[in-house]
Amino acid sequence: MIQKIKYKDFIWLNIKEPTKKDIDYLAENFHFHPLILEELRKPSLRSHIDHWQDYLYFVYHIPEFERKISSSQPKEIDFLLTKTHLITVHYERVKILEAVIKKIKDDEKEMKFYFEDGPGFLLYKILKESTSYSLRQLAHIKEKISLVEKEIFDKKASIKKQEQLVQSISLIKRDILNFQLTSHPHQKLLESLFLEGNKFFGRKFKIYFSSLAQEHLRVEDNLENYQKVLESLETTSNNLVNLRINEVMKLFTILAFITFPLMLFTSMFGMNTTHTPILGCQYDFWLIIFVMTSLTVLMYFYFKSKKWM
Repeated sequence: MIQKIKYKDFIWLNIKEPTKKDIDYLAENFHFHPLILEELRKPSLRSHIDHWQDYLYFVYHIPEFERKISSSQPKEIDFLLTKTHLITVHYERVKILEAVIKKIKDDEKEMKFYFEDGPGFLLYKILKESTSYSLRQLAHIKEKISLVEKEIFDKKASIKKQEQLVQSISLIKRDILNFQLTSHPHQKLLESLFLEGNKFFGRKFKIYFSSLAQEHLRVEDNLENYQKVLESLETTSNNLVNLRINEVMKLFTILAFITFPLMLFTSMFGMNTTHTPILGCQYDFWLIIFVMTSLTVLMYFYFKSKKWM
């Protein structure tokens, strides 16, 4: 489906889920290379930029968070730029494009602002909006890390909660990794756009394309910081879990040391002997209970004095 937005001599063609008819339209009205037209039929696996004689071909991926899978997934936009046209091709819903189109249609001043300086400036604005969108997308990672931090230091957390915490950390790590896989190639891509864009549009766009690379560094820095924080929290969580396990093991070890002598003491009275001490005496049962209780109390205070409990 082709959506056409026109301002003076400048036209923006937005193509969602391109069909054979849409590709044929581009072939008939523009001098795009057949290999590029073929590539537009399906999503590309990598971001890249190609400078042909009278147009630029630019493949860009935007990370969007998918709640169903709790992770960020790349949304592709293919840009084709001529001196008078900007053509965007995407294969699924891309929120940032929808937001820009809505903004332009709802406000004539916004349309003039976006279109006044031609396709190069519109490309710059879309990429700038996508970078800002990526920074907003990172907010959900920051929120999740904050929740994980609270749960890690919750002393009342149960074993089940600890298992859920491990799963939460794994999901956040996967989300950061997927975000990085989509976002990391942008740095070299934007640097290439800076070089090729200056050749194609002229030196006046030099500052715009340069600022895009600087803006993208903020995304990379945030991702790196979140990754380091999460790794630290994971290490802390593992250490705390190990401490709790050690405490439990120490408790069971102490219980074993307390119960073993008592079991040995009581088993002696089960031996088939002719003369067993205490047995047969008056209050023999209570004497045995007294001895066992005394042993338990003595061992308890001994362990306490050694600060094992």
